[in-house]
Amino acid sequence: MTGPRRWPVHPAPIDGETFYSWLRRIAACYSTDLTLLGDDLGFTLRWRPPEDIDAAATSAMIDVPAERTGVTPDRLRQMDAAGWVPWRRDKSDEVQQGAQRTCRFPGCVRAAVSAESGSGRPPEYCDDDGHNRAAGWRARRRLADEPSRNIEDEKRPVDAARQRAGELSGQITGMLEQLGQQLTALKEELQTVADPDAVEAQIESVTTEAATQVAAATTRTRRAEQAQRQADAERLEADAAATEASELADQRHADLTVTQLELGDREHALDQVTAELVAVRSAAKAQNAQAQAELSRLREQLTTVRTRLGEAEHERDDAAARAETASAAWAEAEERARGAVARADDEAARAQRIETDLAKIRDQLDQARTAKDTLREEGRSLREHLATAIVERDAARANARRERTHADQRISELSTISDQQIAHLRDGAAELRQEVREQRGRADRPLLDPTSASGGD
Repeated sequence: MTGPRRWPVHPAPIDGETFYSWLRRIAACYSTDLTLLGDDLGFTLRWRPPEDIDAAATSAMIDVPAERTGVTPDRLRQMDAAGWVPWRRDKSDEVQQGAQRTCRFPGCVRAAVSAESGSGRPPEYCDDDGHNRAAGWRARRRLADEPSRNIEDEKRPVDAARQRAGELSGQITGMLEQLGQQLTALKEELQTVADPDAVEAQIESVTTEAATQVAAATTRTRRAEQAQRQADAERLEADAAATEASELADQRHADLTVTQLELGDREHALDQVTAELVAVRSAAKAQNAQAQAELSRLREQLTTVRTRLGEAEHERDDAAARAETASAAWAEAEERARGAVARADDEAARAQRIETDLAKIRDQLDQARTAKDTLREEGRSLREHLATAIVERDAARANARRERTHADQRISELSTISDQQIAHLRDGAAELRQEVREQRGRADRPLLDPTSASGGD
């Protein structure tokens, strides 16, 4: 079996160089890119240009380049992004921390000394006096100048030397071309640095820029002063407005207090008025009920009065009928008196009966007058009750007034008719008495005449 296949040419790591930069330089030596280099190593590189220092190398990415170049895995882990950037050490699961760090001197595997304090950059070399930063840099440069060799090269030293010479010649040619380009660029830059016109232009530009910045700063200062003055004025106005607002708020608070007190008084008065209104409504309801009851009673009394008036009218009709009967009797008595004196007594008796009837009629008329007076008193009482009902109930007033007017009219009519009937009866009775006297006189004269005649003969 053969050992791991080493690269014939590879640059040694530089102090402070990252793992990614070292692989990039190796790819440049073989005129390839990182993707093809990763394929040759057997893994895919996770970095993307520009350099991604946040990515931490895996174990395979450390072990394979160590076999190909002969650089120790510990050295490559320290070149890893998480190994040389202190705040990214937690990104690598292979980085040795604290007491596990090893000396950076090439070929030394001793542990690096521990830091005396927790701050600052940790020590990178062991406790050997010869292992320090300067000695380590010189050792790495020396290793970088020596080409790597393997077992196959020792068997054919001439071919290997020729191959390495050709590779070095190509590298040197490329480096010389690159160096010539860089020298040309350096010459141009130095000419620009030594050119007085460029210096004067830079001085003028710097002076102009400085003047512009000074003017801008002056303008900003003036604006700041104006803004400060304006802010002071606005602050004074705000203070005055705040004072005025505070006074206005106090005045409004006082007005609000007075308004609340007035509102409380008005609410109290409103409660009293409401209570009085409720009481008035209750009293009005009670009075209304009383008025309705009184109106019902008055209506009943009015119905009674109307009934009595009807009875009086009926009695008046009876009296009129009796008067007519008496008139007929008087007429019949007059006719009979003309025919017979004997019937005169009957007529006189009948006249007596008529006088008795007239007396009864007079009594009835007296009773009618008494009833009329009673009705008048009742009408007066009704008018008083109606007056009270008028005040309490407007609707009942009109009805009561109509009923009262009608009752007065009926009473007046009844009184007038009664007076007329009484006068007519009195006149009829007087005429009847006069006729009876005349009939008695005429009846007495024929009886006296024969006596007178015989005496004269």
